Amino acid sequence: MKVISMEKKLCEKTQKSLDAYADNELLVETNHEVLKHLESCPACSEALQVGLRHKARLKQAVNAEVVPTNLRNRIQAAIREESSIRSNQGAWPRWPLAAAAVLLLSLCGLGTLQLWKLAGPSNETSVTAQDLTLSEQIASVMKIGISDHIHCVIDSGFDKKTLTPEQMAQKMGPEYSGLVPLLKARMPQGFLISVGHRCRVNGREFVHMVLKHDDRTVSVVITEKQGISFPASSRVSHLEVQGVTLYQDRLQSLEAVVFETKKHLAFVVSSLEHQENFQIASVLAPTVSGFLNKP
Repeated sequence: MKVISMEKKLCEKTQKSLDAYADNELLVETNHEVLKHLESCPACSEALQVGLRHKARLKQAVNAEVVPTNLRNRIQAAIREESSIRSNQGAWPRWPLAAAAVLLLSLCGLGTLQLWKLAGPSNETSVTAQDLTLSEQIASVMKIGISDHIHCVIDSGFDKKTLTPEQMAQKMGPEYSGLVPLLKARMPQGFLISVGHRCRVNGREFVHMVLKHDDRTVSVVITEKQGISFPASSRVSHLEVQGVTLYQDRLQSLEAVVFETKKHLAFVVSSLEHQENFQIASVLAPTVSGFLNKP
């Protein structure tokens, strides 16, 4: 009974943080605690997905309608106030957001029936790219690489380990081990590749290399796309380096740069300053991209 009670309390604590987790507002320590719990708790993972679905659909419904500016501002202020209250009281209560959306839709002549069709339980499916805003799409891709960095470096302490070239070749396998000597030749001054291995996080396979220089740690993370690509939009800030398009963002107190090849997503993740992380990525990306795109 005591174990069940502790598990219930952990779930309650996690679900209180889901809203902030989805909005990338948690500190990195709290974020990896939530992420770790989600990996092993189907109930909380489902609660997160349900919350994301309702949030995305309600946002679509509200944004699709034109309402008076003053009314919209009042409702948004009420939602922000309620969000502040619910962050201290419970997890994902649906009525405040739903009520605001119902009011907006009703004032526009749509009534509550269409909202129920939009957000009701009978219509719950997985979140698609169309459900998400551009910023949410970017964050969802960035989180793939960041989750592996958190799992291996922050949670598992791989930044404190050192593998021999032979051990790295064995752990990475023949498909990826050839990347290590190529990156060594391009390594920023003072950095060494201390770890190269394969890992699995949230059901996804990764190849992960850890770069070290004194107390600074950088992850080079590679994973197959599995149908996921970075959102193609002229509004997404990016930079071309030797034919490789680099996208950068900061999430959960971590800097991340992502770039694509035909079959892979590759990330450079660290807690370094924005410019330094990007400089390291711009040096390594052409080599990584060339290796992954080879016939």
